[in-house]
Amino acid sequence: MLVSALCGCGHEALWLGPEPGPVTPVGHPAPLIVALRPGGFEASRLESEGVVRRFEAALRDARLFQAILFPVPPGVDPTWEIELSASDTASEPDSNFWKSALATLPPVAPFVKLESDYTLRLEALLVRNRVVVGSYVGEAPIRYRWGPYANRAMASLEGMELAVGGASRAILSAIAADLDRLAEVDRP
Repeated sequence: MLVSALCGCGHEALWLGPEPGPVTPVGHPAPLIVALRPGGFEASRLESEGVVRRFEAALRDARLFQAILFPVPPGVDPTWEIELSASDTASEPDSNFWKSALATLPPVAPFVKLESDYTLRLEALLVRNRVVVGSYVGEAPIRYRWGPYANRAMASLEGMELAVGGASRAILSAIAADLDRLAEVDRP
């Protein structure tokens, strides 16, 4: 780590604001079988960046429902579904240009830190028989900081894991708080 910092190779992803806490455990899972589907026009992007898989893992770990279907087998028409969609924003300060120029000077490079802000917004629509019965949103604002010679792909991967984990916890905490109402919706 010290070598990474000294040569300007280090990176980190930090929360901007409070990090969502863990999902409050429920006594027992709701007796619902829920299918998870990527929703919206960015479904292919959600898949390629691993957002749906990470959300699925968090959903399974939370143990809110009896079972999770993902991927949904062909020909299965589930009663309950979670449609997951995402949007994001990113910004870099103008000072990164000047910092990058300074980093071309070898004695200065270890002391230069570039940064950008990134916010991931996940929305989960809980649907029963094609009718939306709940909408849950989780936002994860983070800041990337890296040295001029850092592995940007690794920094991006670590930041995405942090953002998806935080946004997922926010959504799953809201669903956990709403389970009693959802059980009433499921009654005939």
